[in-house]
Amino acid sequence: MVIIYVRRKSVTKANSTISGKESGEVRENLLKKAFGLKEKMVDRYRELYEESSVDHVRMMLETLLENEERDLVMIRDALDKGEFEEVQEPSDARSFEMLDHLVTQDLADVNANDMKSVLLKAMKMSNDIHNVLELMSNEYSDAKVSGVLKTLADNQLNNKNYIAELYDDFVNKDYW
Repeated sequence: MVIIYVRRKSVTKANSTISGKESGEVRENLLKKAFGLKEKMVDRYRELYEESSVDHVRMMLETLLENEERDLVMIRDALDKGEFEEVQEPSDARSFEMLDHLVTQDLADVNANDMKSVLLKAMKMSNDIHNVLELMSNEYSDAKVSGVLKTLADNQLNNKNYIAELYDDFVNKDYW
């Protein structure tokens, strides 16, 4: 009988990542990736904000920008200080999923003055980032880092639900 131990795939206290990499390295990489994703999202919202001349579209984008920038500050603090002060209890929020069928494909052309187009793009980005953050939070078993990533994923889910409500209110209002 031969016993083979595969250390890379095992999760131990000293090495609490699924990948088997050193936990500090994984933590930093995950947070940097999350920061990059959020930064791209902020840039895209800012572009749409600057392109739009419609007040209600700009107000909605401003709210989304503020939410994303708050998350960027949380990630930056986690990277700089190694502290995770803003971790909240995991949310029971669930995706409304009522409009998920609308965001299965990427939306290349977004008219910054068309609320429907902007909402669909924002919903697609929020959904994609939420899924990535959710996966990332499962890679790291340290409660603090996993908590930061779960908090970011929950925040993104809340943004997606907010966008879905706006879509329902503004775009589907005449449907019934």
